[in-house]
Amino acid sequence: MMSNREDVKDLLNRTKAIVETIVDGVITIDHQGLIDTVNPATEKIFGYQAEELIGRNVSMLMPDPYQREHDGYIGNYLNTGQKKIIGIGREVSGQRKDGSIFPLELAISEMVVNEQRMFTGVVRDISQRKETEEKLRAAMRRVHEQRIKDEFIATVSHELRTPLTSIKGSLELIRSGSVGAVPEQVSTLIEIARKNSERLLLLINDILDISKIESEQMNYRMIRIPVRAFLESAISDNRAYGSQHSVEFRLGNCSSKLNMYADPDRMMQVMNNLMSNAAKFSKPDSHVELSAQECDGGVRICVKDEGCGIPATFKSRIFDKFTQADSSDQRQISGTGLGLHISKAIVEQHGGSLSFHSELHQGTEFYIDLKNPFSDEAKPDE
Repeated sequence: MMSNREDVKDLLNRTKAIVETIVDGVITIDHQGLIDTVNPATEKIFGYQAEELIGRNVSMLMPDPYQREHDGYIGNYLNTGQKKIIGIGREVSGQRKDGSIFPLELAISEMVVNEQRMFTGVVRDISQRKETEEKLRAAMRRVHEQRIKDEFIATVSHELRTPLTSIKGSLELIRSGSVGAVPEQVSTLIEIARKNSERLLLLINDILDISKIESEQMNYRMIRIPVRAFLESAISDNRAYGSQHSVEFRLGNCSSKLNMYADPDRMMQVMNNLMSNAAKFSKPDSHVELSAQECDGGVRICVKDEGCGIPATFKSRIFDKFTQADSSDQRQISGTGLGLHISKAIVEQHGGSLSFHSELHQGTEFYIDLKNPFSDEAKPDE
């Protein structure tokens, strides 16, 4: 007989230990909805001490409208046997002692103790799970929105670029005189149309590049590049553009031993943008100097002009999208306002940085800093 008592005592102790250590809240209430017992997890979940809860209506743990309707649920079940919550797990809202409302899972079961109907509620705080689910949904929405945006930009850009290329080509043929002479007044109009079609093509290409950068779909073909030969090629490619603005591109100091590890096409895109900006904002009959040197174990490429400089009020926004200086002597300078934004992104995706130094009326120097081409992060071709 003693052994049976010890077994019962041991079972009760085990049951008590389980109830007191589980992470879910366990609440027992009587048929009037008054709290009879709570476990430590319930205290932690709702922020109450046990003595603050026992003997009080369990509706105190619920926000409206559940609080006002709770007693009706129990009464309806006792009178009709119709289950709305009891025996059915569901997601509801709980209310902590501090008044904050949070999501929880609730499962209620019925039991009989000393011929009295009682109910056991098991509650679980699912705030963290809900937060994680919301973050996941938000991420999925962003991915979906980005995909739609990318598809829209690609479709629109293709539909625009194809006819614009044809229009631009036709205008250039007319302008060259291949289809016969045209009156001077018509020639002027054709030149205006050609320049605007060219500007639209540049804008479309820039928008496509931004879309690729933002969606991390820009591909890079990283190889070892001799810096001096690269700068000489940049000067050759942009010489005609410089002549249009009466600006000469020159090669300054650059050791033939310098190498960089980069995508030649994308890095040339950066150089073309920096050099075209330098030419546009330079004084006539001035020059733009390109140079390179070893810097902090890496390579620094500089593009320095003798132009009007960057206004102080514009410096903080120079790498933003669709931004251009708008002082009185620069109003005739065209551009998409995207070039520097794209250039900075390309350089940063090479693991480098694009910065500048400028003094008003004294010129501007942009410099590209790239990591050591022979570091662990960027190894030359074998």
